Amino acid sequence: MSGTTLIERLAVVPAVGEDYRPFAVSPDGARLAVQWYRDGNWQIYLMDVGGGEPRRVGEFDDACGSPLFSPDGRFLYFARDDKGTECMDIYRMDLARGGFENLLPDTPDFSPLPDFDLSPDGTRIALSAQSGESFHAAVMPAAPCPGTEGVRFLTDHHYNDLSPVWAPDGRRLAFAADTYGQDVAVFVVGPEGAFQATVGGSIAFLAMHPAWSPDGRLIAFAGGPFDHPAIGLYDVANEAISWAWRGDRDAHGPCWSPDGTALAFLTDSDAETGLHWLHLPTGEHRDLTIGTGNHSSPVFLPDGSALLCGLSAPDHPNDLFRIATSDGAVTRLTESLPDDLRGRRYPSGRHVRFTSRDHLAEVPGLLVEPDEPNGGAVVLVHGGPTWHHSNSWDPLRQAFLAAGLTVLHPNYRGSDGYGRRWQLANRWLMGQGEALDTAASWDFLVGLGCDPSRIAVTGRSWGGFMTMAMVTQFPELWACGVAGVPFFDFIDAAVDPAIREDLRWWDRENTGDPVKDKAKLEYYSPINHLDRVEAPLLLLAAENDPRCPPTQIAEVAERLRARGKTCDYVIYPQEGHEISGAEHRLDYDRRTVEFILAHTLP
Repeated sequence: MSGTTLIERLAVVPAVGEDYRPFAVSPDGARLAVQWYRDGNWQIYLMDVGGGEPRRVGEFDDACGSPLFSPDGRFLYFARDDKGTECMDIYRMDLARGGFENLLPDTPDFSPLPDFDLSPDGTRIALSAQSGESFHAAVMPAAPCPGTEGVRFLTDHHYNDLSPVWAPDGRRLAFAADTYGQDVAVFVVGPEGAFQATVGGSIAFLAMHPAWSPDGRLIAFAGGPFDHPAIGLYDVANEAISWAWRGDRDAHGPCWSPDGTALAFLTDSDAETGLHWLHLPTGEHRDLTIGTGNHSSPVFLPDGSALLCGLSAPDHPNDLFRIATSDGAVTRLTESLPDDLRGRRYPSGRHVRFTSRDHLAEVPGLLVEPDEPNGGAVVLVHGGPTWHHSNSWDPLRQAFLAAGLTVLHPNYRGSDGYGRRWQLANRWLMGQGEALDTAASWDFLVGLGCDPSRIAVTGRSWGGFMTMAMVTQFPELWACGVAGVPFFDFIDAAVDPAIREDLRWWDRENTGDPVKDKAKLEYYSPINHLDRVEAPLLLLAAENDPRCPPTQIAEVAERLRARGKTCDYVIYPQEGHEISGAEHRLDYDRRTVEFILAHTLP
């Protein structure tokens, strides 16, 4: 199967979600609610923990996610996007009677994060939503709140609040907050907004991913004063911190066993994310990693007999697995890859290091080589920028490999998973060191024997910006580029009202002030260097994208065409940043593969 034919199959392969809260377990431990890409978009499915055929919840035409059962098991809650705008509504389903109720009707501009939390008595919802220049923690009744009536914000500060969670007694909330740049604190507040405690929040001490112990005495979190975030325990009454686990890997995502004696958490090792179990009274530690790939979202069953988690691997999309805590026995709960695609070989990557062009950094990356290389290659650049490419399921990667292209993913300065210093190495330096790291990918591939005239570059979001940085800063290197949901202009990104305020907050905190730093931001904005572009370009964007709106796509294309350069573009209607509709997702991936192969095959 050729790369172009293969991508038509892989682009819309089902997968379980990986972001926010992709699944939930019912209070009795019998059922799962799962965010699943199965019927042409992200929807919620119910299934038995022991297996069986999943049942789709509702017939919504928008992406749905972050399912959550009510504490009494009567209701299922979930978030529904509004045509990709990320203006989420919260829905409630009566599991016995059926039917749905929108708890946030008439809120077309209200932008809560999808991972709300229910109070232990089921009467209140904690959430984080846009208010002013950033996101703030809020509480609302677990009942319809038309026009946000009944939504009460708990904070009014410069910080950017994330993902509040209720204490087991319902008397407090904990949430993480971006304080400055990429510094993060954990705050503890009362449901009326009174601050009770703060952990971290400076460049010297990171604290994120708070999780209450079952008795409410401790908060597990990831962070600390270390280069690699550890798993800490904050004693709420005594305001004391101890360290449950610390190592030479970035730890994150802690969760508690129901009896409070154990923690599960994740660690990053190069481009792999593993799963761990830690018994607190004895210090016994077990590596429960299932295999190669990216583990995500660990959750204990209510009886503590097993952990559930996601695993996305090079040879299968993200699926749910059950790991027995007694002996580590693994049971697969979902099977997303269709039968006709399971027999294929999907090459796995290997971790590499290469020297950046400024010789100031050794850049980590993931190299994936085809069985029959033809000399062409593609640099696949991740977005974020605080993210990293992992050795997991990637339809574009596999389609390029099937066509004989070598694939390199640079985890440039600013990528997470490699320690705090590496993650912060591009703050205030966006478009600079990270661009030199990405350009050094070309040097590395040429050193492997790839044809220097047949190396392409592509990425989405910040990876789309980096693609444009490559073809403007290093125009002589690239055979072509595909920039997905990109932005082109640091100044425009800081002031464009079509971009959500919290995202502009991040830009101001990490890239610079559009007034004070104007000269630097203009210099490193690709839109100001389009006269240097030589490579053919394809630009792919989404009409309702609140992160990288397509306001400058046509201008960029017209200016390049006026110079006689190839620049095609598509703006997908009624889509958001992810471009999740099956028809548009397939078109995006197919166009990307076809365009790159047209300029890189011998």
